[in-house]
Amino acid sequence: MPTFRKLKGYAFDPSFSSTIGKRQSNQVVYKVRWEEINAENPFGEYIDIIDYDPSLDVYYDLINLNDREVLADHGLDPTEGNPKFHQQQVYAVVMSVISQFENALGRKIIWSRRYKVDDSTKYEYISKLRIYPHAIRQQNAYYSPEKLALLFGYFEAANNWGGNNIPGLAIFTCLSPDIVAHEVTHAIIDSMHPYWRFPTNPDMLAFHEGFSDIIALLQRFTFTNVVEDQIRSSKGDLLSTKNLLGDLAIQFGQAISPNRRALRSFLVSIDDKGEAKAVEPDPQKYYSTEDPHSRGAILVAAIFDAFTRLYKYQIADLLRIASNGTGILAQGDISPDLVKRLSDEAREIATKLLSVCIRAIDYCPPLDLTFGDYLRALITADIENNPDEEKSLRFALLEAFRSWGIVPLGINTFSVDSLVWKPLDNQLNENKIVGNEKFNKMKLFKQAIKYIFDPEENKKINSRNLAINSIEKILRENNREKIYQNYNLLAAEVHRIFNSKFDFFRDDKDHQDIEKLIGMSFNEIKYYINSTSEKNIIRAPKRQTATGDGIFQVYKCVPVIRHNQKDGTPSKLMIITLLQKVYVDLSNSDFKGYFPNNQYSYRGGATLIIDLSNFEIKYAIIKDITDSKRLNSQIDFTISSIQNEADSALMMKDSEPFAALHIH
Repeated sequence: MPTFRKLKGYAFDPSFSSTIGKRQSNQVVYKVRWEEINAENPFGEYIDIIDYDPSLDVYYDLINLNDREVLADHGLDPTEGNPKFHQQQVYAVVMSVISQFENALGRKIIWSRRYKVDDSTKYEYISKLRIYPHAIRQQNAYYSPEKLALLFGYFEAANNWGGNNIPGLAIFTCLSPDIVAHEVTHAIIDSMHPYWRFPTNPDMLAFHEGFSDIIALLQRFTFTNVVEDQIRSSKGDLLSTKNLLGDLAIQFGQAISPNRRALRSFLVSIDDKGEAKAVEPDPQKYYSTEDPHSRGAILVAAIFDAFTRLYKYQIADLLRIASNGTGILAQGDISPDLVKRLSDEAREIATKLLSVCIRAIDYCPPLDLTFGDYLRALITADIENNPDEEKSLRFALLEAFRSWGIVPLGINTFSVDSLVWKPLDNQLNENKIVGNEKFNKMKLFKQAIKYIFDPEENKKINSRNLAINSIEKILRENNREKIYQNYNLLAAEVHRIFNSKFDFFRDDKDHQDIEKLIGMSFNEIKYYINSTSEKNIIRAPKRQTATGDGIFQVYKCVPVIRHNQKDGTPSKLMIITLLQKVYVDLSNSDFKGYFPNNQYSYRGGATLIIDLSNFEIKYAIIKDITDSKRLNSQIDFTISSIQNEADSALMMKDSEPFAALHIH
């Protein structure tokens, strides 16, 4: 069986294929991991392509990826006029992005679950993401959480001669690898963290947009000929106005406006005079920008700022050698050997940065994410991936994020040591939970973890070893549905044991409220609104099930095996996501009348990273449900968004936020 299925496609978009200089580098071959294709699964186990065009009421014939001519010639030739090639392009890009995520995360992608049609109390496994290459006739493409589908539009180019477009001719968003990669990234992130699409702070939807752009742009660096062409034309300067590697959806952007370089540009900007110039970091933008796309662009700019800083650092010796020590290259083309060496450096940095950006998702809180949280996750992921500091990636990230004004809250110093996430014990010291209280609660909580994951301890409470068996099955299994089933079994067992510990010691003064260690609370919570006065208290009543157990959710239990980049040493980790929701009574507050029944749903919880070699909590990333300051911030943001007409429409689209967000 072959290792890869090779398929031709565009690296940028169709407009470049009509130019002499970029035509050859624009056509690339995607190396898609080989999977069995048959009549029941014409596009494999991860996706379905339904090529129905509702505006014409027509179903287009599907490409046969196993056709002899398709296999022999690396797929159909790139063309805008053949719907079968459109399907080929979408399949190649989507599967490439999925592979990048699976390689970085060390596990298979499983799409978001959803409620059964005939039983709204139970979830069902969804095996495939549905993709519609010609779903809508408008300037839009989006991921639909409700349909669990990607919908791509097509439209006529604007009546101008900007870029390589011709006024009035068709622009297909499904032929832009940037747009396709962006949309499937939305779907993958939603499968991992579904609460990230709810805008509880200005960074939430902005992160979804920015992160999806980051993946779309970095995947270009997998194509050697594309990077070498851009290095050659820009003489190795990634900030050159000739460099296109930081431009997203070029054809789309030029088709909707004559003055745009691309839909979004992150390394080069256009000034008021219409002239291109390198983007300069602006730390004030983060504090004055609210639009999700514009705010997300700040995150992308910070990531690419780190990329260019590290690239300059890595190639400095090559430039000195090539310039007789001056570091300034002579006029004219640079040598092919230098082009290759510079592109190799750029591709190596991009590969590592892409991996760390993806892996950092596992080191983020399950809700209410901020850019500062993500920076801490990046630093932690880089340390886990590469404990040595040889390549200085985390220092480039620190420098770039600081330059763009992105600084996490609640830190005393801006350094690697202060930004890396801490074990739970350290956080208790910072919160002044010490002495017997800390000792008793931590002892009990660690005991619960050992009961679940330590085979010897597990036998004492459960002869069937449900958790241990599920972990081993998940790590060995290739069938995604069976993995999903074992995820659920594992989460249920973890919930059962945690809940029994929380409940058993609820009336013990030395052990009660141990759930507060991980950002939850089962008693009535007092929140202070904009002051610490007793007159400004609102409450979230104690919530219990019929049996008296506190309500919380173990949303996710994911065992993974990670390998140290330096020497390949494996480590087995468990990623646990715990969530809790309370309804805050606002009837006696200044916020009365803004929310249905004067109740605001407020969530808290934690992501725990557990080392399965010693059953210790390596990292605890907590969003405390008793945090009054965070609640105030959320309510203020939500009300201000409701009062803004454009944001109000977006807030009403909880089930379809990206459809409203992506319309142009």
